[in-house]
Amino acid sequence: MEVTERGFVLQVGTEPLAVDDEHDTRFWKGKAQAKRDAMAVGDSVYARVKVDNDPPVLREIADKETWRWLDRIRTEPVQGVIDKIDSKTVTAKFADGTSFVYRATDKTKVQLKATEDAGLSDFKSGQTVYLRGRTLANLDTWLALVSDAPIPMPKSASRKSSAKDSEERKVPRDKTIPMSGTLTGTTLALLPPLRMFDVLADYNKSLHISYNEETKFFFEGRSCLPDAIKRGLRFKLLYRRDRFGRILATKVELYMRR
Repeated sequence: MEVTERGFVLQVGTEPLAVDDEHDTRFWKGKAQAKRDAMAVGDSVYARVKVDNDPPVLREIADKETWRWLDRIRTEPVQGVIDKIDSKTVTAKFADGTSFVYRATDKTKVQLKATEDAGLSDFKSGQTVYLRGRTLANLDTWLALVSDAPIPMPKSASRKSSAKDSEERKVPRDKTIPMSGTLTGTTLALLPPLRMFDVLADYNKSLHISYNEETKFFFEGRSCLPDAIKRGLRFKLLYRRDRFGRILATKVELYMRR
């Protein structure tokens, strides 16, 4: 929905979700790693978001086709041709013209029909291979297995994938800000199209606050509309977490600074 200096505002279903990107956020577009400015308003994307931060942190984002391509490379055995290889990485090219860099370690399993105790150095550029990856916590794709023979698809792969999807839907919540409670601080900016406003909490942390048609606003004790929010006002608000982990205000009290 919007690209900001700090990150992006994503529309998740019918709801906006503001996320901040970091130096290690991964951007993908056109089945290749991309730069931040490759992502544009209106792009249909998948995103991996860490919601145990406020604001939530964008860990990875990709257009839909690229996300499916990534998921296949990271979870299924694939056939490719070695483009580059060294002790730490294997770059493979695929039949569709795309390429991908796997992280290799001494725990990478190597299988060669004609060679016992094979190692990565036994593979050469231009050689057709079969690779199976695994996503690491830092989002590198570890090369779990490389072989010169087809790697069978595990029978439990689809079941494991479903279980993994189920686990990913169990989104962790922020451990520092409870699921509901009270916040105080100073207002920073109102973002009406997103039904959101930014604040600086009294413990010196900036937060995105969402609101909806049920949120009640008061200015100096009198009922008001959200557009009463101006930079520099004191606030006290009651909130709860919604299903995306956002801070949703239920009552907002605004005051002039004194």
